[in-house]
Amino acid sequence: MARPLFNRSLSYTARLLGGTMLSAALLSGCTTLNGGEPSRPGLGAASDLPVHMTDPRDFVAAASYWGGVYEQNPQNAEAAAKYARGLRHLGSLQQALIVLQQAAAQHPNDANILAEYGKALTASGKPDQAVALLAKAGVLLPTDWTILSAEGVALDEMGEHSRAKQKYDAALQLAPEHPTVLTNLGLSYALSGELARAEETLRRAVANPAAGAHARQNLALVLGLQGDFEEAERLARADLPPSLAVGNISYLRNMLAQPALWQQMEALDAPIAGPSAP
Repeated sequence: MARPLFNRSLSYTARLLGGTMLSAALLSGCTTLNGGEPSRPGLGAASDLPVHMTDPRDFVAAASYWGGVYEQNPQNAEAAAKYARGLRHLGSLQQALIVLQQAAAQHPNDANILAEYGKALTASGKPDQAVALLAKAGVLLPTDWTILSAEGVALDEMGEHSRAKQKYDAALQLAPEHPTVLTNLGLSYALSGELARAEETLRRAVANPAAGAHARQNLALVLGLQGDFEEAERLARADLPPSLAVGNISYLRNMLAQPALWQQMEALDAPIAGPSAP
């Protein structure tokens, strides 16, 4: 089936449709956090998610165990980092940040605390604060691919897509073809308007048997942005109830069909007038 051409200002399209929030609100069933705040399982939410640890019960168990250790000894750096990590994956970002702020003050050079603090800040929408922490953690733990991937996510959130891709490429050197890194890289291409490369990269992620819903739903997003709604819906159905999958793709189709969206994009594309000649 021939795809409609959506080749104008594709990076603007992603931003106008909600950027990283799009796959949360559109393709992931509007998951919410404890306080009713939408989760962000789009760009980079799984920046350090182990392939084997995808069941929320795993995070509940981890947060419960390490939370107990942390309560017994708040000075325990390992307990603080792992407790905060469990809280982050459960969506309790404010609580995670409180734990990490205190832990970072007590252990300013602990790489695991710095890394987790940076990841939590990125997930909280504060990538500018996260980048320095992740960079320092990366120097202390140069073989940890999750730090590089998380740093890429933070840079993407800041709009620095070229630098972000460099981080993902470095992460792939340490973890070749890891579906999490490929997913983040694919979305980075999408945000910079390179949808063909985004699709190719996300297909590599999905081809890995260890890839989960995060990769599939973001491939569906990119396919939908290119007008391939049939395959996008098929992928969406793999993880969502049929009615929700159909509704999500219909929403994307309708958004892309709105003349106002293209008018905004054309305005953003318009050259900036230079100063008048004297």
